[in-house]
Amino acid sequence: MEVLNRANKRVHFIFSQTGDSSFQGFSPAKREIDELSDVTEWRLHDLRRTCVSGMARLGIAPHVADKILNHQAGTISGVAAVYQRHDFLAERREALERWGAHVRRIIGNSFEINALRKVA
Repeated sequence: MEVLNRANKRVHFIFSQTGDSSFQGFSPAKREIDELSDVTEWRLHDLRRTCVSGMARLGIAPHVADKILNHQAGTISGVAAVYQRHDFLAERREALERWGAHVRRIIGNSFEINALRKVA
């Protein structure tokens, strides 16, 4: 949230090359991450898998993780899925805050400092 709060408020799209359209550069972005990290044998979808697996390890309920990933058919299925329309926004926020704290513990402040330099 700190990085997003410091982002340029005059643009419509924060995760964009120009700020005028949604992010489209997944392949170039992945190549840049590959070069910066010196890790190449991974796919963007691995980030989703890592996140949801890590959330499970942190004790976050599977139905909340499903909502975060925007899975339409998740752990709530059958009749319950038809009638269960709650969005779990508070639970998702808490889960993402816990995940963010977990990632910060792993990588420290170096990522946030570099991200803030790019946004500024």
